[in-house]
Amino acid sequence: MTGRGGAARKRSFSGRVRAWRDRIPPASWCWMVNALSRVRGKKHRISPVEGERILLARDGAARIHFCRRRRGGRYRHGIAQRVNRLAGDYLLDSIHVPPGGLFIDCGANVGELGFWARAKGLGYIAFEPEALEARCCDLNNFDGRPETRRVALWKDARTLDFYSKPDSADSSIFDPGSHSVRTEVPATTLDGAVAPSEVTGTVILKVEAEGAEPEVLEGATDLLPRVHWAAVDCGHERGIARAHTFVETNVLLHDAGFVLHRVQFDRIVGLYRNTRHRGPTPRNPGSAVRTANRTSRFSDA
Repeated sequence: MTGRGGAARKRSFSGRVRAWRDRIPPASWCWMVNALSRVRGKKHRISPVEGERILLARDGAARIHFCRRRRGGRYRHGIAQRVNRLAGDYLLDSIHVPPGGLFIDCGANVGELGFWARAKGLGYIAFEPEALEARCCDLNNFDGRPETRRVALWKDARTLDFYSKPDSADSSIFDPGSHSVRTEVPATTLDGAVAPSEVTGTVILKVEAEGAEPEVLEGATDLLPRVHWAAVDCGHERGIARAHTFVETNVLLHDAGFVLHRVQFDRIVGLYRNTRHRGPTPRNPGSAVRTANRTSRFSDA
């Protein structure tokens, strides 16, 4: 058995490899990745753009901008496959979504789910406080226009400490521990950031706030009655203790008239249906607990 010592050495080696990779000039790194893709028979290619701060992955006609090298491997099997897999992680593949509605993406990162929303004929509102990720989201979803909302979401409007850890997508209002950089950012509520005139049709709210999901929902008391579906990542991301927020999220959404429709316990994602709305309808009747190996059903009555 490897034991704790072996695991620590493995982490140390992986850290050195990542540090070496990040020191390679962007153009050289892209050349290496593309050469490996050709050898493996993969279609995706990567190139630096915008002064080499941003990276562009191409897969045939599909393109996506990203900014952290360690995330480039997510597109090696195709950009569409990555987007569809992420939509599945949030259980969005289990509902029928009529066109003409709205997808609100809290914690958008580079806006991958914007591709899914547009394919469904939905409008797209994205929130992302990290500057480079927000720029990628602009390029991916708004033709480069600065329409990604660069604010943190909270239960009220204020200035908050923000712990930036974008390389691992762990930036949070709560201190995640080592290797984070503390700054101050403006925070607002969903009620204050989304105008009533923007909310039309079927509304899907996705929340991934690195442990601040309860506070984000507390700031959406006016918006939630107009939301049909809420997909919330309640995983172990709240502060140094890495606490989950599944219980608090369930209580808040239950009190707002939602029921748990499906749950995926590998990542701890819950998909909630607003009982005040009749549609859209689920793709499959009933609800389910989804794990890596099986799906079991339970009633959502």
